[in-house]
Amino acid sequence: MLTTVQRLFSMFPTGAAGVALILLRVSVAATLFTQVMPQGNPAAHIWVSTGVGLLGVSICLGLFTPVSSIACCLIGVAMLLDMKELAFIPLISSILVAASLGLLGPGAYSLDARMFGRRLVVSSSDKTTSGD
Repeated sequence: MLTTVQRLFSMFPTGAAGVALILLRVSVAATLFTQVMPQGNPAAHIWVSTGVGLLGVSICLGLFTPVSSIACCLIGVAMLLDMKELAFIPLISSILVAASLGLLGPGAYSLDARMFGRRLVVSSSDKTTSGD
C-alpha cells in the first residue's frame, strides 16, 4: 500500500490528476505550435517546422516529458530575448507552464509511464522483519 507521501511524489499519477496532465501537455504543445511555428510558408523553414513538430508531438504523447519541457522553456527564453515588441506576458506564461509540466512529470497516461513504469522505492527503514 502506498503512503500519502509516496502518492504525492509519484511521477505517474492516475485519475483526474493524470487527465489534468494530459490537458497540460496538449496546452504546452499547442502554445509551442502557435508561438514558434514559422509564419507563411512552412516549407521554406523545413528544419524549424520539423523540429517544432517533433517536439510538440513528443510532448503530446508524453515522450521524454521533462527533457521536452526544458526544450520548450529554452525556446521560450530565446524568443523572449529576441522579442522586439512589448507583448511578453503570454510568452512568460507559456514558459512557466512548460516549466511546471517538466516539474510535475508526464502522468500515467503517457509513453514515459509505459516505458519507465511506476516503481515503488522502499527504504530499509520501511521494511519489517519477519522475526519480530
